[in-house]
Amino acid sequence: MPESCLLRTVLRIPVSSNHRKHGFTIVEVLVVISIIAILAAFLMVAAQGGRDAAGIAKTRVKLKQVGEWMQLWSGSNDNRILPSQFDFIDEAEAGASVSPRRDIHASDDNMFDDMTRGQYQGTWADILWTENSLHQTFGLLDRDEFDEAHLLWESDSPDNTIYDVYETFDHPFRSMFVNSRGPAEDLPGYFAANDFFDARSDDDADGDTTSKIDRYYTYAMINSPGSSVYLVDSVAGETISDEPEPWLYDFATEADGQIIDPTTDPQGEIDYRYGGQCMLLLLDNSIKSVPTWAERGPEDPLNGIDNSLYGIGYRVHDLTKRVPTP
Repeated sequence: MPESCLLRTVLRIPVSSNHRKHGFTIVEVLVVISIIAILAAFLMVAAQGGRDAAGIAKTRVKLKQVGEWMQLWSGSNDNRILPSQFDFIDEAEAGASVSPRRDIHASDDNMFDDMTRGQYQGTWADILWTENSLHQTFGLLDRDEFDEAHLLWESDSPDNTIYDVYETFDHPFRSMFVNSRGPAEDLPGYFAANDFFDARSDDDADGDTTSKIDRYYTYAMINSPGSSVYLVDSVAGETISDEPEPWLYDFATEADGQIIDPTTDPQGEIDYRYGGQCMLLLLDNSIKSVPTWAERGPEDPLNGIDNSLYGIGYRVHDLTKRVPTP
């Protein structure tokens, strides 16, 4: 017997096999690809949901920090509520003791030149930014074009221009989610302060009187801090009026017999950027996520149901009947 045949006999190796290996059919390949695509979609949804949840959590932390900074400022300023807007120019001219924002490069030649005026005017964000030296915290070292030693954001809370320099800047006074529309669309969403707390004198604000003294509310004057809105998500800027008009189109109003839904046809300043909800920072430093409302209120109930912001327990106006303190 030849050696090769003997070897096959001993090892029991068949000379040939009638079995053939089959490859995948096109149908089987398509089924596998479909399953992989579905699993990938589930993973993407889960990952996006995780990112959204993390973003919402961090936004709440930011609002909580703003509330804590507000309390610290209040403790150093006679229990006053942080103004949504301020204008100290009249008081400075009258010799009143005021606390302007720091700017060591302001001119001493004319106390009220354009640069110095900026020290006495601004919003809540400018006060908190300056009081807490946040330009140092965030390491904003860009220099003023006219003075190499002058920090651009030393005394002013950064506006949209900072994103031209730092595209991913983590602004402490803006949301982790972008504006859904408006001129600053796709930039981090605004937290807007309720202008019920505009401390500017009537003369500063609208020219109706000759008042030259800024006026403030204190926490003791507010009827219900736990339902009084200070900050709300907005697409428009750092403040929002306490009057109905700028908010009007954020509510489900009737037009030509049709109900305008702010989630599908948004037109006003409020931004429901968290899956159809917006966040409120209340004066007791609590944070609420609120779904779209029919109207701000107080108005007549829509279809007999009070779906207003006031109807669900939150207010932006007439928070106290007592006169603001000078």
